[in-house]
Amino acid sequence: MEEVKRWIPNESYVDMEETKGAIKFYVDCVNGKHLPYVLAVELKETGELIGDTGVNEVEGNTDEVEIGYGIFKKYCGNGYATELLKAMTEFIRRTFGINILYGRVMRGNNASVRVLEKNGYEFVKEEFGAEDDPYGNGMLIYKKEC
Repeated sequence: MEEVKRWIPNESYVDMEETKGAIKFYVDCVNGKHLPYVLAVELKETGELIGDTGVNEVEGNTDEVEIGYGIFKKYCGNGYATELLKAMTEFIRRTFGINILYGRVMRGNNASVRVLEKNGYEFVKEEFGAEDDPYGNGMLIYKKEC
């Protein structure tokens, strides 16, 4: 968990009450088929939780989304993130009719950069001073048009 928090530190909950509220909110979104859309990721063979994925509108533009994903360290290096991003990209395109997707990666998260690139996302720009960049190292922005 600490390794995941290293790359997405703003996506942690303060306590169990806040966690339960967030889960209820995301379940309601999935059941209502509207964004943000967050799903747990599990192994097909065992049903064991191995990560999560989510999609949210790009601020101010309902025709574009930002996609995120995380695989627990224990399961990294098996191609799960690459498979997950491929499936979610297609799912979002088919389900919501959205064809422009972005991936934002904290500078230094080279594994996530490789996952984006393997899935046809192309580097667009580097962004500094973003709210979700607590270390101030910059965010790498990738884009895919389906």
